[in-house]
Amino acid sequence: MKKLYIFLGLVLVLCGCQNRRIDSLYNYKTDFVGDNSSVSQIVSRQDYPKGFEVGAIEILSSKSPYGLKIFVKDTSNINREDLFINAIETFALIKNLDRIYYVESGRDFEEEKNKELKDKIFIFYRKEIEEILEEKNTSIEEISKDRESFEDFVNNWK
Repeated sequence: MKKLYIFLGLVLVLCGCQNRRIDSLYNYKTDFVGDNSSVSQIVSRQDYPKGFEVGAIEILSSKSPYGLKIFVKDTSNINREDLFINAIETFALIKNLDRIYYVESGRDFEEEKNKELKDKIFIFYRKEIEEILEEKNTSIEEISKDRESFEDFVNNWK
């Protein structure tokens, strides 16, 4: 019986941590990618795949389409699919964001000639994500409409 109470206590603690994480993300929801403070908090507070470390960010807000470049320490053990949930969360929390680039720090893949290196820049487009979500009968707008919808997505997306 004592083990059951310990188990239930751990479950409650973990649920509380998840709710705080969702709150800490959703509290920074913004309409504009140019909102430096909110955007940097959204990027830094997300859960990323093991071994994935975010460095600096660059906000691309001088002209449409608006984007976000996220510089990471190492992409060698990460696939694009590993960042899919992060991309959805980011699009859901930044209304006018059109594209996200995950780029290895210190590399300018736009100028690199090596195809293998170019493959290590991960790009997500809002339109692409919307099409995938539409197949699942949801949308970025639906996910971001309120805290409960965002929480439901974070807890149940597969």
